[in-house]
Amino acid sequence: MRGEILTYDDGPGAGLISGDDGQRYSFARSDLQQLKPVYSGMKVDFVPADGVATQVIVLAHQPAGPLPPSGYTPGVAGSGASFDWRTLFLDANGRIGQKDYWIGVAILFVAGLVLGWLPLIGTLVSIASIYFGVCVASKRLHDMGRSGWLAAIPYGVMAAAVVLSAMAVFGGVMSAAAYGDGFGTLASVGGIAGLWGLAVLINLGFVIWLGVTAGQPGDNLYGPPPRALANF
Repeated sequence: MRGEILTYDDGPGAGLISGDDGQRYSFARSDLQQLKPVYSGMKVDFVPADGVATQVIVLAHQPAGPLPPSGYTPGVAGSGASFDWRTLFLDANGRIGQKDYWIGVAILFVAGLVLGWLPLIGTLVSIASIYFGVCVASKRLHDMGRSGWLAAIPYGVMAAAVVLSAMAVFGGVMSAAAYGDGFGTLASVGGIAGLWGLAVLINLGFVIWLGVTAGQPGDNLYGPPPRALANF
């Protein structure tokens, strides 16, 4: 069957084809029969199977509409030097692939380390950067077909750790005052250490979960498959 590529992102290696029969078919990088860049508008020939395009062959025809800028192919890493950081960090809508997610996480992690050396300005910027992290996580969740509100989980865990730590300190102080020894204080310190260790593990697991879970191959409630934001 003949068709036209609607979207393709080389990050997750997934795309969408509009067939001549009016149906849409998802396809993966492994279904491509040629080692060449692909982008929206390209004409292809493929074998449909239960809503999936297999044995996809890119035809020699030019894609419909204007060609992409020279040296740059949307959705294909390594075809140009561009980085849409505004969409990655300032927009909570839409979808991003695993590659863009890890790039965003790495940038925020390094920025956090640098900001830690700046007493006042670093603290203020770190608070503002919470929004950047929510935008990155939200779009990754959308790509997985899940609500972006789940991006609040790490911050909820940390808030709970702060509240429980304060309660543990208060309990330790009251115990020390009641019994006249430091056992209560020592117990509260151990409880706080265990609590924060658990919080860190939960948040780390959340970050890894977002990074290793593949996105949905076709359109979902949050839009079409994502294009590459970091094209290098």
